[in-house]
Amino acid sequence: MSTDEHIRKRKSFKLPLIILGVSMTIFYFVIGSLLLFDKNFLAGIQVEFRNIFAVMLLVYGAYRGWRVYADNR
Repeated sequence: MSTDEHIRKRKSFKLPLIILGVSMTIFYFVIGSLLLFDKNFLAGIQVEFRNIFAVMLLVYGAYRGWRVYADNR
């Protein structure tokens, strides 16, 4: 068993890792949504870069959410 798997299996680390994973997933979705839909949020960035970065944040947030779910089911 690798070190990462050993840490994930320990009960004392499981709940804080779940909370951190869920909160970071929500953070990525919120920031990505704000960048995509609220044009006044960080208005100094060009629209093309804002949209690309917003989509990247949403995709990464979905990936993080899937990993939290897959690791803890």
